[in-house]
Amino acid sequence: IMCICCTGSDVASVFWIESREERTKSAVSALKSEQQDFHEKEKVMRTLSVATVLIVSLAVVAAIAGPERGSIEGRIIDGANGTGVAGAWVAIVENNIGTRTDSTGWFEILDLSSGTYNLIITHPDYGTVTGLSEFRAMVKAGVSVTLTITISRTEEKPNIDFSELEHATTTYKQGIRDEARVQVNGIVSTDEVLAPSSGGNLAAPERPQPVCPPYPGRKKDKHWQYHEVPPQDMFFRDYGTSGFVQTRHDRFSTFAVDTDDASYALVRRYLLDGLQPPTASIRVEEFVNHFDYGYNPPSDRKFRVFTELTESPFERGRGYLKIGIKGREIDRRDRKPLNLTLVIDVSGSMRRENRLGLVKDALRMLVGQLDRNDRVGMVAYGSSAWTVLEPTRTDRSGTILRAIDALSAGGSTFAEAGLREGYRMANNQFVNGHNNVVVLCSDGVANVGHTSPDAIMGEIERFARRGITLNTFGFGMGNYNDVLLEQLAIKGDGRYAYVDDRQEAQRLFADDLVGSMQLLARDVKIQVEFDPKVVKSYRLLGYENRDVPDHQFRDNQQDGGEVGVGHEVTALYELEFANRRRDARVATVFVRWKNPDETEVSEVKEEAVLRKHWQKPERARAELKLAIVAARFGGMLKNTAYASETSFQELARLAQDVDRQLHTEQTRELLDLISRAGSLSGYHANWQAEEMDDDINYRQ
Repeated sequence: IMCICCTGSDVASVFWIESREERTKSAVSALKSEQQDFHEKEKVMRTLSVATVLIVSLAVVAAIAGPERGSIEGRIIDGANGTGVAGAWVAIVENNIGTRTDSTGWFEILDLSSGTYNLIITHPDYGTVTGLSEFRAMVKAGVSVTLTITISRTEEKPNIDFSELEHATTTYKQGIRDEARVQVNGIVSTDEVLAPSSGGNLAAPERPQPVCPPYPGRKKDKHWQYHEVPPQDMFFRDYGTSGFVQTRHDRFSTFAVDTDDASYALVRRYLLDGLQPPTASIRVEEFVNHFDYGYNPPSDRKFRVFTELTESPFERGRGYLKIGIKGREIDRRDRKPLNLTLVIDVSGSMRRENRLGLVKDALRMLVGQLDRNDRVGMVAYGSSAWTVLEPTRTDRSGTILRAIDALSAGGSTFAEAGLREGYRMANNQFVNGHNNVVVLCSDGVANVGHTSPDAIMGEIERFARRGITLNTFGFGMGNYNDVLLEQLAIKGDGRYAYVDDRQEAQRLFADDLVGSMQLLARDVKIQVEFDPKVVKSYRLLGYENRDVPDHQFRDNQQDGGEVGVGHEVTALYELEFANRRRDARVATVFVRWKNPDETEVSEVKEEAVLRKHWQKPERARAELKLAIVAARFGGMLKNTAYASETSFQELARLAQDVDRQLHTEQTRELLDLISRAGSLSGYHANWQAEEMDDDINYRQ
């Protein structure tokens, strides 16, 4: 290798030194001899160099290629109608690698080393479907094992007593969940698949044991649930939990608004998959802001402020103050033209669970809602970033849709390069007075370039100040970075949302297009001044990462939250009263904001008075009770001390009362999620109790 690095002059120098030591002839004849020998050695060196380079190159190629890998693929079929089952989770027990089936029921688990693997297959809509812990697939290098698996429900449904909620699981779509059976009807493609130990059919497979703590379900009973393998590499940040503040020490509470609800959607995904959500994933304000509280929009100003007061249904002597602001609505025909830049993550991780497929579906919905005056450009990134589509008017929707359809996943994740290229395009098509928006669709993982939120968002803050907003949309479970996506949206003056299915994609990319893409106000902040004579202490539920120093509320350089057209924001305070005179003023609410071009600052206020805004618990508006239930649900999942005395059964009764009054899809879903969480809580309690008993017996 050292010879390869040597140049011709180096060889000549060495040879010249040797020649001088042996020089006995005349200078002329010595020089001729040296030149002749040099040319001969140079030829030898060139030959050796080429041969060495070829050998090293072949060795490097062999090292990079490595041994061939295998894969498991196949199709999940509904036993009743023979159609493919979309959204089923197929996972490998040994390494927690898994994927979701696409719209045809097809799945692929790629890049597997040789060995025997046990599969687990689950699908929340089919009730308790577990899976195939007895079924093994032997993978060899270069071999693709193909399976055809049929899942079907039994005729009998379990009879679940609502009073046993701690162990019951219901669903708002189907009522009581169906028990399910799994069977293997056919094995295709290779004889390297080992048949199940019980034979060709698994009409009633044996229930598997937990893979690892805290896998619930140690005991087998009629409510025993199966849970898919917990997703790995989920990145969250715990911002803590706000405590009670004594008004005699600090009567002001100040925070930036937050219209996101990604935390709620992520937790919903965990619970529908039968998994306990990480406590760090809970942001209580995003639970509260997920729901529609029926605020009437203003007609003559940008915001309308609402306040409501009621007694706590959980703790004696406490109450709740609910603050809501509703932004002005506009007709879709009156919105400003949109200059949209799509930045799409097409790295290898986007192959998992058909993430890129869901992104494509969402983008097709978005394109279908755009007007002729809008423009769309697209950037993709994997190991590098490149332009997929130059800014194109939406009257050429066919061109845009073909560019979306052509996206494919592979490579590492150079998020920094993707954002740089996206903002370059957005800056080039920027038009003052238009909506200039960058939309990032990703699982949030960055493993090339600047990978931390602090590093990447420094690149986009100046564009946000110019008026180019960044909305981030997260996809997938496992290898997912919630921290990065949330922080990018905050610094990009945009919105962060999580997309777990087509229904959520429809809500975010089609139904809420105007609110998501057109800003109504920037740097929106709320300050609440409590009267110490009436309120002894207060606690803001959530917003821990949106805190603003009280003295900076009227500082126009202080960052706040952004609110889109027609959006609403809700905040909930838990109160301890000093007295409750009917004419007492509990608090004064101030709302301050800038208009989108930051040329004007406005402020409004609203007083919360007991006589005017107090509602007795039995007569409280259902929407007020809904906010209280949502906040307590988030607190319970986060295991906060302030929610420790409430049981899921008690919370479910309150949620059931709210659902009877409102009877919306949102309230039915909330009731279902509380039931699922209660079931998981019971399993975890049983598991921990058994572990403690086992430990005591062992010590004895």
